Amino acid sequence: MFGYVKPFKPHMRICEYDTYKAVYCGLCKILGKEYGFVSRMTLSYDFAFLGLMALALNDSPAEIEPQRCIAHPWRKTPCLKAPDGLVYTAAAAEILIHNKIKDDLDDRRFLAKFFPWLLLKMTKRSYTKAEKLYPELAAYTAEQMSRQAKLEKDNCKSIDRASEPSSNILAEIAAGLSEDKEEQRILRRFGYLLGRYVYIADAFDDVEKDFRKGGFNPLVIGNPTINDLNLPEIQKRTTDSVNFTLGALADSYVHLEIKRFKPIIDNIVYLGLKNGFYDLIKKKEENEELDD
Repeated sequence: MFGYVKPFKPHMRICEYDTYKAVYCGLCKILGKEYGFVSRMTLSYDFAFLGLMALALNDSPAEIEPQRCIAHPWRKTPCLKAPDGLVYTAAAAEILIHNKIKDDLDDRRFLAKFFPWLLLKMTKRSYTKAEKLYPELAAYTAEQMSRQAKLEKDNCKSIDRASEPSSNILAEIAAGLSEDKEEQRILRRFGYLLGRYVYIADAFDDVEKDFRKGGFNPLVIGNPTINDLNLPEIQKRTTDSVNFTLGALADSYVHLEIKRFKPIIDNIVYLGLKNGFYDLIKKKEENEELDD
């Protein structure tokens, strides 16, 4: 799912990147333990970041040790042993992933429905387990996904309105990372902006595919031409929106008390998100050159 919330590796020390990978592996392990093999395959950088945030906001033990995993069966890699600190993040990931698969199934044409239908069946039991742990989050996520479906059905051409349900879901998930009321308020704003960034980046990434196949995309619907995709104009509008969003995200982030992993989280917030979006722009420019 997605995967736009990544660190900017060139500006990370080796020990920092190893720690980041250890958190990713730790979350992958707990997904496998609590929700099964399929859930491990759906893990994204976005939830690795939320797992990192969950650990950074509290003082619970977080030990790193070399372990083997399914991706590296022949050699041990750093893995975080912090099951308590990642239980909530794993459950939230399971709830959102199941709803995203359901939404994808509804969007597919008949012949393309089999794989998401199969995946939905395979994650049903895991979703039920996560839903029992956090019923309010599960209900809120389903409600917002219904709002998203309606906006898509109505061909909403406003990126602000179209991104709101996803932003609301990430806001609610982020608020659950803390029990402190004031911290929850900041995290809700932070999560909202993070969700907005992820939605806009994903819409921009898929703009050619959605234009070609007729899929829903507010950036395509708002395109000023009918027979041709005005990518430079879309890129300009999207870049302006992303820059505004990341600026506001940074403003909310500085109010959080990060107890550990701060250099890694700073890297993602200040460098990873921005450079991740510019990588999308670069990829499109390279594709245009190949087409020419």
